[in-house]
Amino acid sequence: MSIILLRLNINNFAVLENVELDFYNHLTIISGESGAGKSMLIDALSYLAGKRASMDDIRYDTSGLVLEGVFDFPNTATLNALLEQYNIPVDEVFIVKREIMHNKKSIVKINNQMITLGQLQEIMQEVFTIHTQHKNDELLETSRQIDYLDRYIELYDEEDFKQYQQLFYQYDSIQKRIAELEYKDRNRLEQLELLEHQNNELQLMNFTTETEEDDLEKELEYLMNFENVNEKFEQIKSILDGEISVQSLLYDVVHQLEGITPFDEKYSIYTEKLEESYHLLTELNSQVTNDLSTLEYDEARLNEIQDRLNSINQLKRKFNETFEGLLRLERKLETDINDLKNFSQSYEELINEKEKVFKQLNVYAKKLHDIRLDRKDFLESAIVKELEDLDMKDVQFKIDVKETQFNTLGFSNVEFFITTNKGEPLKPLNKVASGGEVSRINLGLRSIFSMFENQALVILDEIDSGVSGKVATKMAEKMKLLAKTRQVFAISHLPQAAAVADHHLHVYKTVVNDRTVSKAEYLDENEHIEEIARMLSGSTINDAAIKNAKELIKTSKQ
Repeated sequence: MSIILLRLNINNFAVLENVELDFYNHLTIISGESGAGKSMLIDALSYLAGKRASMDDIRYDTSGLVLEGVFDFPNTATLNALLEQYNIPVDEVFIVKREIMHNKKSIVKINNQMITLGQLQEIMQEVFTIHTQHKNDELLETSRQIDYLDRYIELYDEEDFKQYQQLFYQYDSIQKRIAELEYKDRNRLEQLELLEHQNNELQLMNFTTETEEDDLEKELEYLMNFENVNEKFEQIKSILDGEISVQSLLYDVVHQLEGITPFDEKYSIYTEKLEESYHLLTELNSQVTNDLSTLEYDEARLNEIQDRLNSINQLKRKFNETFEGLLRLERKLETDINDLKNFSQSYEELINEKEKVFKQLNVYAKKLHDIRLDRKDFLESAIVKELEDLDMKDVQFKIDVKETQFNTLGFSNVEFFITTNKGEPLKPLNKVASGGEVSRINLGLRSIFSMFENQALVILDEIDSGVSGKVATKMAEKMKLLAKTRQVFAISHLPQAAAVADHHLHVYKTVVNDRTVSKAEYLDENEHIEEIARMLSGSTINDAAIKNAKELIKTSKQ
C-alpha cells in the first residue's frame, strides 16, 4: 500500500507554532491530554481539504498561518481528470499549501499552481476523508447509501447496469432535444420570420467563392494604384525599346562570349544564362506591349468592388462574423429554417423514439431494482455481524428498497434502517442519537466499505469516545484491520487503540518564551508503554500501570 500523507508542516496555527511531522503507513494513534492540541492537527488537515478559514485560528501576534502537506495522490480517473482540468503539474509528490492572513486573504496552491478553495475541496475529497463522532458521516447520508449498496453487491459490474446507463443518457438526450423543439415551437413563427429575413440578406449577396473577399480586395488595390502601374509599364517599355536596348547589349555580350568559350569552358555557363535572360526580356517586352495596348482604367469596376466590399463589411458587423463566418451562418440558417418548417415531423419522430427508449429503460431499471432486492440481505447480514462484533447484540439492520423517479442508477430509492435496542422500531440510520452507538456504527460500516473507497487515507477524530472495556478492544481491532490496507490516523483516548498502533504520536503543551505552544513527537518503545500506562491509570504512572500496559501491548499482538 502507498503512503498518502508523507509530511505535514504547520506554522502559526493557534497553539501549533511550528510543527513538522513525517507520517508513515498503517495505523498512527494520536494521544495526549485534553486540550493539548490533538484536534488542531486534524483541523490543519481540514484546512488542506478546503475548510473555510477562521481568523481565530491565526496565532496571536503573527502575520498569518501557513499549512503545507506533502501527498502521494491516489491514482484514480476522477482525481487525474481534476488535476488536468485545473492545470496542476503532475510530479512524484503533490505539495498542497494554504496561507491565511489577517486581512482575510487566502492563498491556495498545489505544486505552485494557484487554485480556488472550491477546486481544492473537489480535489482533496478524492484524497482523504475525516470522520468525527460529531459530524454526519457520508455513510449516514441517505443519498449516498444506494452507492454503498450497489458497490457491495457489485451491481456496477453487471451488463444490465451498463445497458441501463446507456439508455438513460440516450433518453435524457432525447428529452433535451424535445424541450428545445418545444421552446422553438412557442416562438416558431416569429423565429422562422427572423431566420428567413437573415437568410434572405445573405442569399441576396450571392457569394461566389470562399475567397471572394480576398479576391475583391486584391483587385481593388490594383485599380486604386492604376496610374502608378501604368507609369511603371511605360518606363519598362522605354528601357526595352530604347536606342540602345538591354536586349541589344545582352546580345553583344553573348556574341563576344561565344568567341571565348571554345578556349575557356568555364564561360559557357554565362553564355547559357545570358541567352535565357535575352529571351526572357524579349518575352517581357511582348507582355508589357500587349498590356499597354489593352490597359484601361475602369472606374465603374472600382465603384462596383467598393460597393460589394461595403455590403460584405456591413453584414460582418451586423452578424459579428468574419467572411468565412457569414458563409457558415448561411448554411446553418438554411438547416434551422428547414427544421422549423418540418417541426411536426421532427417532433413526432422524437416523441416516438422517446417512448421506445423509455420502455427499454423501464425494463432494465426493473432488473436493477430486483437485483437490489435479491442481494440486499448480503449487506444486511455483513453489517449486523460487524456491529455484533462491536458488542451491539440486539442490533437489527434493514435496507429499504422502494421504487422512485428515474435517475442515473435506476428507479430505486435505498435507505438504511437500524435499531440497537430490542423491541424498539427500526429508524433511519442518520437518526441514531447515542454518540457511542454512532461511533461503533461508523467504524463498523467503514470496515465493510473501505475496500470500495478511492481514498487510501482515513482520519478518525475521537470516533471511539464514549466506549470502554470489551467494546473498546473490539473498536481497536477494527481500526487495526482497517489500517491493513490503508493509512489511518486516529485521535483516541483508548489504551486498547494505542496498544495496536503501528506508530504512536504524542501531543503535549509546553511554554516557550512565556507563550504556550503545542508540540507533537513520535514515542519510542519505552515512551509508548508509559503513555499507555497513563491512559490506563490517569496521571499517576506506577509499576502496576506499566505492567498492565506491557500486557495490553502483548495481548494486542497475539
